[in-house]
Amino acid sequence: MKNIEFPIFLPDATRAVTKSLDSKDLENAGIEGVVVNTYHLAETPGVSVLNSMGGVKSFMNFKGLVVSDSGGWQIFSLIHRSRNAGKITDKGVIFSAGVKKKELFTPEKSVQVQFNIGSDMIICLDDFTPPDAPIEKTKETVERTILWAKRSKQEYLRILEQNKVEDKDKPLLFAVIQGNYSRDLRKHCADKLLEIGFDGLGYGGYAINEETHSLDLELSRYIAELIPEGVIRFALGVGFPYEIAMCNQMGWQIFDCTLPTRDARHKRLYVFTKRPENLKDLLNPETYSNIYIGREYYHSDERPISEFCDCHTCRYYSRAYIKHLFDIEDTAAYRLASIHNLRHYANLTKLLRNYKKASV
Repeated sequence: MKNIEFPIFLPDATRAVTKSLDSKDLENAGIEGVVVNTYHLAETPGVSVLNSMGGVKSFMNFKGLVVSDSGGWQIFSLIHRSRNAGKITDKGVIFSAGVKKKELFTPEKSVQVQFNIGSDMIICLDDFTPPDAPIEKTKETVERTILWAKRSKQEYLRILEQNKVEDKDKPLLFAVIQGNYSRDLRKHCADKLLEIGFDGLGYGGYAINEETHSLDLELSRYIAELIPEGVIRFALGVGFPYEIAMCNQMGWQIFDCTLPTRDARHKRLYVFTKRPENLKDLLNPETYSNIYIGREYYHSDERPISEFCDCHTCRYYSRAYIKHLFDIEDTAAYRLASIHNLRHYANLTKLLRNYKKASV
Protein backbone atom coordinates (compact mmCIF):
# COMPACT_ATOMS: atom_id res chain seq x y z
CA MET A 1 0.00 0.00 0.00
CA LYS A 2 1.32 3.42 -0.91
CA ASN A 3 2.20 6.00 1.72
CA ILE A 4 -0.71 8.07 3.00
CA GLU A 5 -0.41 11.77 3.69
CA PHE A 6 -2.48 13.04 6.63
CA PRO A 7 -5.00 14.42 7.17
CA ILE A 8 -7.07 12.67 4.54
CA PHE A 9 -10.81 12.72 3.88
CA LEU A 10 -12.61 9.70 2.44
CA PRO A 11 -16.09 10.10 0.96
CA ASP A 12 -18.69 7.38 1.06
CA ALA A 13 -18.62 4.89 -1.82
CA THR A 14 -20.82 2.27 -0.16
CA ARG A 15 -21.49 0.13 -3.22
CA ALA A 16 -18.21 0.91 -5.03
CA VAL A 17 -19.56 4.22 -6.26
CA THR A 18 -19.87 7.70 -4.82
CA LYS A 19 -23.41 8.58 -5.85
CA SER A 20 -23.66 10.41 -9.21
CA LEU A 21 -19.84 10.45 -9.68
CA ASP A 22 -17.36 8.23 -11.45
CA SER A 23 -13.78 7.55 -10.40
CA LYS A 24 -12.40 10.21 -12.74
CA ASP A 25 -14.64 12.81 -11.08
CA LEU A 26 -13.20 11.79 -7.70
CA GLU A 27 -9.64 12.01 -8.98
CA ASN A 28 -10.21 15.42 -10.55
CA ALA A 29 -11.76 16.69 -7.30
CA GLY A 30 -8.60 15.70 -5.43
CA ILE A 31 -10.13 12.77 -3.58
CA GLU A 32 -7.41 10.30 -2.59
CA GLY A 33 -9.49 7.51 -1.09
CA VAL A 34 -13.00 6.20 -0.44
CA VAL A 35 -14.88 4.01 2.05
CA VAL A 36 -16.82 1.02 0.73
CA ASN A 37 -19.28 -1.18 2.61
CA THR A 38 -18.41 -4.81 3.28
CA TYR A 39 -21.93 -6.13 3.68
CA HIS A 40 -23.42 -4.40 0.64
CA LEU A 41 -20.58 -5.44 -1.67
CA ALA A 42 -20.81 -9.02 -0.46
CA GLU A 43 -24.48 -8.93 -1.49
CA THR A 44 -24.02 -7.12 -4.81
CA PRO A 45 -22.03 -7.72 -6.95
CA GLY A 46 -20.74 -10.46 -4.63
CA VAL A 47 -17.28 -11.57 -3.58
CA SER A 48 -16.82 -13.92 -6.56
CA VAL A 49 -17.36 -11.07 -9.03
CA LEU A 50 -14.95 -8.78 -7.19
CA ASN A 51 -12.33 -11.53 -7.13
CA SER A 52 -12.72 -12.19 -10.84
CA MET A 53 -12.32 -8.45 -11.51
CA GLY A 54 -9.13 -8.20 -9.46
CA GLY A 55 -10.71 -6.55 -6.43
CA VAL A 56 -12.82 -3.49 -5.82
CA LYS A 57 -10.20 -1.03 -7.10
CA SER A 58 -10.08 -2.66 -10.53
CA PHE A 59 -13.85 -3.09 -10.48
CA MET A 60 -14.48 0.65 -10.02
CA ASN A 61 -11.28 1.72 -11.82
CA PHE A 62 -10.04 3.69 -8.81
CA LYS A 63 -6.33 4.05 -8.05
CA GLY A 64 -6.63 5.65 -4.62
CA LEU A 65 -6.93 4.31 -1.09
CA VAL A 66 -9.88 2.00 -0.41
CA VAL A 67 -11.09 1.43 3.14
CA SER A 68 -13.82 -1.11 3.87
CA ASP A 69 -15.97 -0.69 6.92
CA SER A 70 -17.02 -3.82 8.78
CA GLY A 71 -20.57 -3.92 7.40
CA GLY A 72 -22.02 -3.90 10.89
CA TRP A 73 -23.51 -0.41 10.91
CA GLN A 74 -26.19 -1.20 8.34
CA ILE A 75 -27.16 -4.44 10.09
CA PHE A 76 -27.23 -2.84 13.54
CA SER A 77 -29.38 0.01 12.24
CA LEU A 78 -32.02 -2.47 11.12
CA ILE A 79 -31.94 -4.34 14.42
CA HIS A 80 -32.14 -1.19 16.55
CA ARG A 81 -35.16 -0.04 14.53
CA SER A 82 -36.98 -3.37 14.76
CA ARG A 83 -36.53 -6.19 17.25
CA ASN A 84 -37.85 -8.65 14.68
CA ALA A 85 -34.96 -7.84 12.32
CA GLY A 86 -32.46 -9.87 14.34
CA LYS A 87 -30.32 -9.90 17.45
CA ILE A 88 -26.74 -9.25 18.52
CA THR A 89 -24.88 -11.94 20.48
CA ASP A 90 -21.25 -12.54 21.41
CA LYS A 91 -21.07 -15.03 18.54
CA GLY A 92 -22.09 -12.44 15.96
CA VAL A 93 -25.10 -10.71 14.45
CA ILE A 94 -28.14 -12.79 13.52
CA PHE A 95 -30.38 -10.90 11.12
CA SER A 96 -33.07 -11.37 8.50
CA ALA A 97 -31.74 -11.68 4.97
CA GLY A 98 -34.81 -12.09 2.82
CA VAL A 99 -38.03 -14.03 3.33
CA LYS A 100 -37.74 -16.54 6.21
CA LYS A 101 -33.93 -16.52 5.97
CA LYS A 102 -31.66 -15.83 8.91
CA GLU A 103 -27.97 -15.09 8.47
CA LEU A 104 -25.10 -15.00 10.98
CA PHE A 105 -22.55 -12.26 10.39
CA THR A 106 -19.44 -12.79 12.50
CA PRO A 107 -16.21 -10.82 13.07
CA GLU A 108 -14.36 -13.55 11.18
CA LYS A 109 -16.70 -13.36 8.18
CA SER A 110 -16.34 -9.58 8.07
CA VAL A 111 -12.54 -9.85 7.89
CA GLN A 112 -12.73 -12.59 5.26
CA VAL A 113 -14.98 -10.54 3.01
CA GLN A 114 -12.80 -7.45 3.40
CA PHE A 115 -9.74 -9.41 2.28
CA ASN A 116 -11.71 -10.62 -0.75
CA ILE A 117 -12.82 -7.07 -1.54
CA GLY A 118 -9.16 -6.10 -1.79
CA SER A 119 -9.21 -3.25 0.72
CA ASP A 120 -6.16 -1.28 1.82
CA MET A 121 -7.62 -0.88 5.31
CA ILE A 122 -9.83 -3.37 7.12
CA ILE A 123 -12.05 -2.32 10.04
CA CYS A 124 -13.06 -4.89 12.67
CA LEU A 125 -16.69 -5.57 13.36
CA ASP A 126 -17.67 -3.66 16.51
CA ASP A 127 -20.85 -3.43 18.55
CA PHE A 128 -22.06 0.12 17.96
CA THR A 129 -23.31 1.83 21.11
CA PRO A 130 -26.61 3.69 20.54
CA PRO A 131 -26.35 7.33 21.75
CA ASP A 132 -29.22 6.84 24.23
CA ALA A 133 -27.91 3.54 25.64
CA PRO A 134 -27.93 3.18 29.46
CA ILE A 135 -24.59 2.51 31.16
CA GLU A 136 -25.13 -1.26 31.45
CA LYS A 137 -25.88 -1.51 27.72
CA THR A 138 -22.83 0.62 26.99
CA LYS A 139 -20.64 -1.72 29.05
CA GLU A 140 -22.04 -4.68 27.14
CA THR A 141 -21.24 -3.15 23.75
CA VAL A 142 -17.72 -2.24 24.87
CA GLU A 143 -16.93 -5.78 26.07
CA ARG A 144 -18.39 -7.28 22.90
CA THR A 145 -16.37 -4.83 20.78
CA ILE A 146 -13.18 -5.96 22.54
CA LEU A 147 -14.11 -9.64 22.11
CA TRP A 148 -14.86 -9.19 18.42
CA ALA A 149 -11.66 -7.19 17.90
CA LYS A 150 -9.60 -10.04 19.35
CA ARG A 151 -11.31 -12.57 17.10
CA SER A 152 -10.91 -10.26 14.08
CA LYS A 153 -7.17 -9.94 14.74
CA GLN A 154 -6.82 -13.72 15.00
CA GLU A 155 -8.66 -14.22 11.70
CA TYR A 156 -6.58 -11.46 10.06
CA LEU A 157 -3.33 -13.15 11.10
CA ARG A 158 -4.63 -16.55 9.98
CA ILE A 159 -5.43 -15.24 6.50
CA LEU A 160 -2.05 -13.51 6.21
CA GLU A 161 -0.24 -16.73 7.12
CA GLN A 162 -2.43 -18.97 4.99
CA ASN A 163 -1.92 -16.81 1.90
CA LYS A 164 1.71 -15.97 2.70
CA VAL A 165 1.02 -12.24 2.34
CA GLU A 166 4.17 -10.13 2.49
CA ASP A 167 4.32 -7.13 4.85
CA LYS A 168 4.35 -4.67 1.94
CA ASP A 169 1.12 -6.14 0.57
CA LYS A 170 -0.92 -6.63 3.72
CA PRO A 171 -3.89 -4.36 4.45
CA LEU A 172 -3.86 -2.32 7.64
CA LEU A 173 -6.16 -3.46 10.43
CA PHE A 174 -8.24 -1.04 12.53
CA ALA A 175 -10.38 -1.58 15.62
CA VAL A 176 -13.02 0.79 16.99
CA ILE A 177 -13.17 2.47 20.40
CA GLN A 178 -16.71 2.34 21.80
CA GLY A 179 -18.00 3.63 25.13
CA ASN A 180 -20.49 6.36 24.28
CA TYR A 181 -20.14 9.37 26.65
CA SER A 182 -18.37 7.40 29.42
CA ARG A 183 -14.70 8.37 29.58
CA ASP A 184 -13.92 5.41 31.81
CA LEU A 185 -15.39 2.98 29.30
CA ARG A 186 -13.69 4.72 26.38
CA LYS A 187 -10.33 4.34 28.19
CA HIS A 188 -11.03 0.73 29.09
CA CYS A 189 -11.91 -0.05 25.47
CA ALA A 190 -8.85 1.76 24.09
CA ASP A 191 -6.49 0.07 26.57
CA LYS A 192 -7.76 -3.41 25.72
CA LEU A 193 -7.57 -2.77 21.98
CA LEU A 194 -4.01 -1.49 22.33
CA GLU A 195 -3.11 -4.71 24.17
CA ILE A 196 -4.40 -6.73 21.21
CA GLY A 197 -2.48 -4.50 18.78
CA PHE A 198 -3.78 -2.74 15.68
CA ASP A 199 -2.41 -0.45 12.98
CA GLY A 200 -5.02 2.14 13.88
CA LEU A 201 -7.98 2.83 16.12
CA GLY A 202 -11.28 4.45 15.16
CA TYR A 203 -13.59 6.88 16.94
CA GLY A 204 -16.66 4.71 17.56
CA GLY A 205 -20.10 6.22 17.78
CA TYR A 206 -20.96 9.81 16.98
CA ALA A 207 -21.00 11.66 20.30
CA ILE A 208 -23.08 14.83 20.06
CA ASN A 209 -22.84 17.72 22.52
CA GLU A 210 -26.40 18.26 23.73
CA GLU A 211 -25.95 22.03 24.02
CA THR A 212 -24.37 22.71 20.62
CA HIS A 213 -25.99 19.77 18.77
CA SER A 214 -22.64 19.21 17.09
CA LEU A 215 -19.69 16.86 17.58
CA ASP A 216 -18.51 16.77 21.21
CA LEU A 217 -15.04 18.21 20.70
CA GLU A 218 -13.92 17.70 24.29
CA LEU A 219 -14.75 14.00 24.15
CA SER A 220 -13.08 13.82 20.72
CA ARG A 221 -9.90 15.27 22.23
CA TYR A 222 -10.04 12.86 25.17
CA ILE A 223 -10.35 9.80 22.89
CA ALA A 224 -7.53 11.02 20.64
CA GLU A 225 -5.25 11.31 23.69
CA LEU A 226 -5.93 7.65 24.53
CA ILE A 227 -4.23 6.61 21.28
CA PRO A 228 -0.41 6.71 21.34
CA GLU A 229 1.80 8.04 18.55
CA GLY A 230 2.45 5.42 15.90
CA VAL A 231 -1.15 4.19 15.96
CA ILE A 232 -3.25 5.83 13.25
CA ARG A 233 -6.28 7.75 14.51
CA PHE A 234 -9.41 7.35 12.36
CA ALA A 235 -12.30 9.72 13.14
CA LEU A 236 -15.10 7.56 11.79
CA GLY A 237 -18.15 9.55 10.73
CA VAL A 238 -16.51 12.97 11.16
CA GLY A 239 -17.71 15.35 9.94
CA PHE A 240 -18.42 18.95 9.00
CA PRO A 241 -15.40 20.95 7.71
CA TYR A 242 -14.87 22.89 10.95
CA GLU A 243 -15.04 19.64 12.96
CA ILE A 244 -12.39 18.08 10.73
CA ALA A 245 -10.07 21.06 11.22
CA MET A 246 -10.50 20.95 15.00
CA CYS A 247 -10.17 17.18 15.26
CA ASN A 248 -7.05 17.17 13.14
CA GLN A 249 -5.44 19.52 15.66
CA MET A 250 -6.27 16.95 18.34
CA GLY A 251 -4.39 14.28 16.41
CA TRP A 252 -7.12 12.64 14.34
CA GLN A 253 -5.71 11.79 10.91
CA ILE A 254 -8.36 10.05 8.77
CA PHE A 255 -11.91 11.30 8.31
CA ASP A 256 -14.92 9.91 6.49
CA CYS A 257 -18.61 10.76 6.29
CA THR A 258 -21.55 10.99 3.93
CA LEU A 259 -22.11 14.72 4.52
CA PRO A 260 -20.53 16.39 1.47
CA THR A 261 -22.28 14.26 -1.14
CA ARG A 262 -25.55 13.89 0.75
CA ASP A 263 -25.74 17.63 1.38
CA ALA A 264 -24.86 18.30 -2.26
CA ARG A 265 -27.86 16.26 -3.38
CA HIS A 266 -30.00 18.31 -0.98
CA LYS A 267 -28.73 21.62 -2.44
CA ARG A 268 -26.44 22.50 0.48
CA LEU A 269 -23.05 23.63 -0.82
CA TYR A 270 -20.00 24.36 1.34
CA VAL A 271 -18.03 27.59 1.04
CA PHE A 272 -15.29 29.49 2.82
CA THR A 273 -16.38 32.97 3.92
CA LYS A 274 -12.87 34.17 3.17
CA ARG A 275 -9.69 32.69 1.75
CA PRO A 276 -8.01 30.78 4.62
CA GLU A 277 -4.53 32.25 4.92
CA ASN A 278 -3.24 30.27 7.90
CA LEU A 279 -4.05 27.61 10.45
CA LYS A 280 -5.77 30.15 12.68
CA ASP A 281 -8.29 30.82 9.90
CA LEU A 282 -9.03 27.10 9.54
CA LEU A 283 -9.69 26.81 13.28
CA ASN A 284 -12.14 29.71 13.22
CA PRO A 285 -15.77 28.57 12.84
CA GLU A 286 -16.61 31.84 11.10
CA THR A 287 -14.41 30.80 8.16
CA TYR A 288 -16.99 28.16 7.22
CA SER A 289 -20.43 28.58 5.73
CA ASN A 290 -22.76 27.10 3.15
CA ILE A 291 -25.28 28.24 0.59
CA TYR A 292 -28.63 26.65 -0.16
CA ILE A 293 -28.65 26.73 -3.94
CA GLY A 294 -32.41 26.12 -4.15
CA ARG A 295 -33.23 29.63 -2.93
CA GLU A 296 -34.75 32.01 -5.46
CA TYR A 297 -31.96 34.47 -4.63
CA TYR A 298 -29.61 32.47 -6.89
CA HIS A 299 -31.94 32.42 -9.91
CA SER A 300 -29.79 34.90 -11.87
CA ASP A 301 -26.55 34.77 -9.84
CA GLU A 302 -23.65 34.71 -12.31
CA ARG A 303 -20.99 33.93 -9.71
CA PRO A 304 -19.48 30.48 -9.16
CA ILE A 305 -20.48 28.62 -6.02
CA SER A 306 -17.27 29.85 -4.38
CA GLU A 307 -14.68 32.34 -5.54
CA PHE A 308 -12.09 30.39 -3.51
CA CYS A 309 -12.73 27.05 -5.22
CA ASP A 310 -10.98 25.63 -8.29
CA CYS A 311 -13.29 22.66 -8.88
CA HIS A 312 -14.74 21.75 -12.27
CA THR A 313 -18.14 23.14 -11.26
CA CYS A 314 -16.85 26.51 -10.06
CA ARG A 315 -14.59 26.93 -13.09
CA TYR A 316 -17.29 26.35 -15.67
CA TYR A 317 -20.75 26.97 -14.20
CA SER A 318 -22.65 29.68 -12.35
CA ARG A 319 -24.84 29.43 -9.28
CA ALA A 320 -27.79 30.26 -11.54
CA TYR A 321 -27.07 27.25 -13.74
CA ILE A 322 -26.70 24.83 -10.80
CA LYS A 323 -30.01 26.12 -9.40
CA HIS A 324 -31.60 25.65 -12.82
CA LEU A 325 -30.45 22.02 -12.97
CA PHE A 326 -31.99 21.36 -9.57
CA ASP A 327 -35.19 23.15 -10.57
CA ILE A 328 -35.65 20.95 -13.63
CA GLU A 329 -34.57 17.89 -11.62
CA ASP A 330 -31.74 16.99 -13.96
CA THR A 331 -29.27 14.51 -12.43
CA ALA A 332 -26.35 16.64 -13.60
CA ALA A 333 -27.20 18.84 -10.60
CA TYR A 334 -26.18 16.03 -8.24
CA ARG A 335 -22.91 15.47 -10.06
CA LEU A 336 -21.83 19.12 -10.24
CA ALA A 337 -22.88 19.90 -6.67
CA SER A 338 -21.10 16.77 -5.34
CA ILE A 339 -17.93 17.61 -7.23
CA HIS A 340 -17.87 21.03 -5.58
CA ASN A 341 -18.46 19.77 -2.03
CA LEU A 342 -15.83 17.05 -2.36
CA ARG A 343 -13.31 19.54 -3.72
CA HIS A 344 -14.07 21.78 -0.74
CA TYR A 345 -13.15 18.91 1.60
CA ALA A 346 -10.05 18.03 -0.45
CA ASN A 347 -8.91 21.67 -0.36
CA LEU A 348 -9.48 21.76 3.41
CA THR A 349 -7.26 18.73 4.05
CA LYS A 350 -4.60 20.09 1.70
CA LEU A 351 -4.57 23.42 3.54
CA LEU A 352 -4.40 21.65 6.90
CA ARG A 353 -1.35 19.72 5.68
CA ASN A 354 0.39 22.79 4.32
CA TYR A 355 -0.31 25.12 7.26
CA LYS A 356 0.65 22.40 9.73
CA LYS A 357 4.01 21.96 7.98
CA ALA A 358 4.52 25.72 7.95
CA SER A 359 3.94 25.96 11.70
CA VAL A 360 6.47 23.24 12.57
